[in-house]
Amino acid sequence: MNEFSAQDQAWEASFEQRFFVLLTRIYRLLHYHADHNMPAHALSPPRLWFLKRLHDAGAPQPISHFADGVLSNRSNATQMVDRLQSEGLVSRVRNPDDRRSVLVELTKSGAQRLQEGHECLEQMAKELLEPLTPAERDNTIDVLEKILALLEDQLTQAEV
Repeated sequence: MNEFSAQDQAWEASFEQRFFVLLTRIYRLLHYHADHNMPAHALSPPRLWFLKRLHDAGAPQPISHFADGVLSNRSNATQMVDRLQSEGLVSRVRNPDDRRSVLVELTKSGAQRLQEGHECLEQMAKELLEPLTPAERDNTIDVLEKILALLEDQLTQAEV
């Protein structure tokens, strides 16, 4: 065995490598599972994320609200708004504070489809994760929330 092979094996066995490989595989498989097991009329995970973020904001938002540089940029966010608007799930409204600015607003249809999408994803998650014990579920959420907080802190520090 040469030195390069030994380094490769050490890297493959490291926590960091396993962490990124596992998260990447889980992410891809969840998307695949959702794409192939959700009803044909169901919204895709990115569309659900977009509508949820708008819903959680509690008020119409500028497109830049969705262009966070991590999951989307302004061009992608504009394209998503265009698609969702053509489906009647969001609408563009004038910003009362700035006539030159447009805000994105969730429609009744969008709120209904968001609810249906969440119910569908919840059912899929229940079926998929049913073998986990309550303690395993709690531990999984705790660790994922901690990792998310670490990543968000790192991104915030990088922007400063």
